[in-house]
Amino acid sequence: MSVQSRGKSAASSRATSRSIKSRLTEALSTLTSATPRASRRITVSSLCRVAGVSRNTVYRYYPDIAEAVRRLSRRRGARHRSAQQNTLRALRSELAALHAQLVKLATLADHYHTEAEELRALLVRRDRDMATRRGRRHPTVVSIHRSARPAPDSGARGS
Repeated sequence: MSVQSRGKSAASSRATSRSIKSRLTEALSTLTSATPRASRRITVSSLCRVAGVSRNTVYRYYPDIAEAVRRLSRRRGARHRSAQQNTLRALRSELAALHAQLVKLATLADHYHTEAEELRALLVRRDRDMATRRGRRHPTVVSIHRSARPAPDSGARGS
């Protein structure tokens, strides 16, 4: 190889090197500016895929870019964990409030159930007392609800 061709290949190599580095930096800025949900985790592989460069090239010739990707990934991971912890705190607080409401509702339900049982017992006792006053042995259930049927005499009076 002649000196002239070596000079051209060195210049070409530097131009290629600049173009690869610029593609990597553009790909890195593209990945960092993407929506947070879609790019939660930035890796060297994803950077290489976007830039169209092999991973070996990045690790061998651009270790500073690989380290920048790792630092960025750690920072994003820490932010993501912090956001998850804040969300978890808020959800735990909401859960505690809902638990307190549930306890109140359970207390009310227990109270109303107890009241209903007492009323049922009072009705049974009333029915027994009424049956004994009438001289019957078996109590009959008397409905306390007004029936929709007209009284037996009411039809005779109207005619």
